[in-house]
Amino acid sequence: MARGGGGQRQLFARTADVKLSPIKAMELAASRVPDVVSLAQGIPSFDTPEPIKSFVQQKIAEGECATYSLTPGLPQLRECIAESLLREGMHYDPDQEIIVSSGSIEAIAATLLTLTRPGDEIILPSPSYASYQEVVRIAGCTPRFAPLREERNFAFDEETFEACLSPHTRAILYCNPNNPTGTVFSEAETRALIALAERHNLFLIIDEAYKDFVYTPEAYFSPAQIADVRQRIVRIFTFSKAYGMTGWRVGYLHSDARNVQEILKVHDALVTCAPVVSQYAALAALEYGQEHIIAFRQAFKQRRDLTLTHLDQLSHVFDYQKPEGAYFVFPRMKDVVVHARDSYALAYDLLEKAKVAVVPGMAFGPSGEAHIRLNFGRRPDDITAAFERLNAYFSPAVAHRAQPTQHHARRPVESGPKDPKGPNRPYSYQRLRGFAVLLLRTLARLRLWRKNPRVIAIAGSHGKTVIKRIVAEILARQYRVQPNPRSYNTDIGLPLAILNIELASVRLRDLARGFVRAVWTALFNTEEPDILVLEFGVRHRGDMQQLIRTVIPDIAILTTLTPSYSTDVEELHTLQDEIRTLCRAAGSRCQFVIDGDDPLLQDIIASLPTPPLLLHRSAWRAEGSGLQLQSPVRCYPVTREIIGENERFSVQAAVAVAERWTSLSPAEIQRFLSENIAVY
Repeated sequence: MARGGGGQRQLFARTADVKLSPIKAMELAASRVPDVVSLAQGIPSFDTPEPIKSFVQQKIAEGECATYSLTPGLPQLRECIAESLLREGMHYDPDQEIIVSSGSIEAIAATLLTLTRPGDEIILPSPSYASYQEVVRIAGCTPRFAPLREERNFAFDEETFEACLSPHTRAILYCNPNNPTGTVFSEAETRALIALAERHNLFLIIDEAYKDFVYTPEAYFSPAQIADVRQRIVRIFTFSKAYGMTGWRVGYLHSDARNVQEILKVHDALVTCAPVVSQYAALAALEYGQEHIIAFRQAFKQRRDLTLTHLDQLSHVFDYQKPEGAYFVFPRMKDVVVHARDSYALAYDLLEKAKVAVVPGMAFGPSGEAHIRLNFGRRPDDITAAFERLNAYFSPAVAHRAQPTQHHARRPVESGPKDPKGPNRPYSYQRLRGFAVLLLRTLARLRLWRKNPRVIAIAGSHGKTVIKRIVAEILARQYRVQPNPRSYNTDIGLPLAILNIELASVRLRDLARGFVRAVWTALFNTEEPDILVLEFGVRHRGDMQQLIRTVIPDIAILTTLTPSYSTDVEELHTLQDEIRTLCRAAGSRCQFVIDGDDPLLQDIIASLPTPPLLLHRSAWRAEGSGLQLQSPVRCYPVTREIIGENERFSVQAAVAVAERWTSLSPAEIQRFLSENIAVY
């Protein structure tokens, strides 16, 4: 009997809600574009180290790879894994508590199929690795997304996670360091997750694929190091990333013996055993690969710094949180970018017009929208070539002409309708938007009037986001600081930033929720910040006038006006005139911190009613293996990691603000300048 469409839907019922990973979909699309540069799929550029390949060749020649191993894996490999775990503070029995898997995703699938029942809910951080959503659905479960705190470098927030729980919640699945953000969850955050799991009788399934690529001095901490909760923890690792072995498809999991013996049944049903040739490669990796991990980590850090330097040159387009681990950065598009609220459309437009492959942020969960993921594990020349193309694509002459491409329809339906762009917006929309701006501006002013926080504004051509992040970091040592992640503060963006509101989309439901939160924040919120750190982004005449209708700052940091991305004289004059508008409006009520080396700011400096605090690059000088910063008050040794000129100016501005207008002591400022020492 012939089967119709209904029969087909019934036939594929189990996979009806499962999608091909957007990462793989982007790579497939990129494979059809000639001369593409890909920063999409998370493949490191390194080949498998030679000692691993030589060891495997020997085992093949000896006939050791032609038959199955035991289902949990080669005994000698499990013993070697147990020894490596012991060195990291984890004691697991190689016979009863370790399974060698076909990569990490098979281990995750086997774990979910074992520990859950159809209808259970699994908490995923948002953003987190795209394939987690699909493997959860394959297990018959429902993914529930708990947003990470972007303004705190995508940190875990216990209250947010707890609010996502229900009687059906079975487990929390997450990656540390996080893919796509590069966040490394601290020991304190990890212990809070464990406490949450204990209170609500949940499993913690942790994927530590990138644990060997951490760029902060703090010791990496895994929940599996706490023996008392081992029955709740399933820890998973893959050899793919650490050893340049993505094609070998081998990893392992470990947990309490009772969990592992049940997972083993599913593992056996899925794959019988991991490929034996790959298991020998894993054995060689553990025995001979440590020096290669160190070399890879150093190379990835250099590529991270190169990528962040390029992103700083595109600060009119992106802001970002500095990745602490892995080899991904997850920049946010600023509101003026075409497709800023449609990452799928932007990713496909970049692929077609710039021939650069990136991953749309929406692939990683709802809060991933307005971002893209970039892989800096690629070769430096690929990274540089990709950014040369991105610079051309986002140049002012091109960016405003960008239109949706034929790939736009490939965006999943759930990302929702977007704000209409361009001059053909209907008159009713314009009136509605004008009313929304007026209402939001009124609510923002009301919030400022109620609590009267000090407002620090950052204006200029580039580096504003870096300054915002670093100024907030130093002031948060003593004050409650709100540095909203919204980056380019348009006439509607600035009130949203003051109200600390993020709109998920412009769908009516999300807009209504946003306005309810805005009213509550303006009228009833008692957890008010002492300091607001805001970006005043301007590109067109009249932009600044719109911003200062909402707030006039107490302190203004003016960074370089001369942009690295444009030689348009008219645009430079516009930037100057908009900054003059801010200076005239603020007058003597505002204290100015200014880049004293920028020629475009010299006329503005002369016109100020009170002398500003000028910052000069000559305040920095090398001292041994580090730096010294001569501030207006004293000389500080600087050992914290600083990447590029933007970050150097940001640190200098943060110290100047802390010294002159706060009660932070020199000792506290010195601690700020001495942290984040990278150790390799």
